[in-house]
Amino acid sequence: MTAAWRALLNRRNGGGSNAAAEEPLVRLRGLNKTYGEGEVAVHALAGIDLELPGGEFVVFVGPSGSGKTTLLNIIGGLDRPTSGEARVAGHDLGLLDERALTRYRRETVGFVFQFFNLVPTLTARENVELVAEL
Repeated sequence: MTAAWRALLNRRNGGGSNAAAEEPLVRLRGLNKTYGEGEVAVHALAGIDLELPGGEFVVFVGPSGSGKTTLLNIIGGLDRPTSGEARVAGHDLGLLDERALTRYRRETVGFVFQFFNLVPTLTARENVELVAEL
């Protein structure tokens, strides 16, 4: 667990101010994600409102193509919403530039991917180094 998550959970459990303790760990408001434009546009997420408190175990379940991965990619800072607000652990992801988003991914979230997606032309060490640079 990263320091940012621990600090937020500590505040939620009485270690900080009431205002901080009431803020959900994840807050999404009017979140939309569209890929493409015009007739080929795919609306992967439409008007998602979601609040998740810290310390909860959450599972997103749905059929293939229902937006689960898109939602997780936005929360994880791997993708940006087309519109709406995404706040995670006190970070407004829409306001972060690329450098700050990289720091957010390194220090705040962690991913275990379903598929490894290794670059076949790189060695195992180079694949690990590549991820560390992201």
